Amino acid sequence: MTYFEDTGSIIDAPIELVWAYLSSEHHGPAHAGSARNFDVKETVGSTAVISADRLMNGRWARFVSKSTDFPPLCICNEEVEGDFAGSKFILVYRPKGNQTQVDVYGDVRSSGMDPNTARAAFLKLLEGAYLEDVLAIAKFPKKSP
Repeated sequence: MTYFEDTGSIIDAPIELVWAYLSSEHHGPAHAGSARNFDVKETVGSTAVISADRLMNGRWARFVSKSTDFPPLCICNEEVEGDFAGSKFILVYRPKGNQTQVDVYGDVRSSGMDPNTARAAFLKLLEGAYLEDVLAIAKFPKKSP
């Protein structure tokens, strides 16, 4: 087990807008620079199995993950195939007025990397996804009051 946490990231949008974006058709395409060939299948309720190719260290690698949304609290993820199969992590969303704090906690595993390399690579992937989401949320349509 290689535990990790990354806390205190801020999205400059209220939690309601963040969750509206996360559940919209804009979310997947926001990650087109780092992932391709998305296939999302709803399985049970708010749990989906997602497969795609992920750009990592200059190469495309296939992954499959199971993701369960518990709006507006958290998203629970488990990597079931690919470089990080067996990894589990949770993204916790906290309202901070007109901003949203995102904290990530998890256990990263990799059969092809030593624990420290796997941890660093996984955190880099999460950081990239966070930055893509921040840009997309800034452009996401806001509802008029």
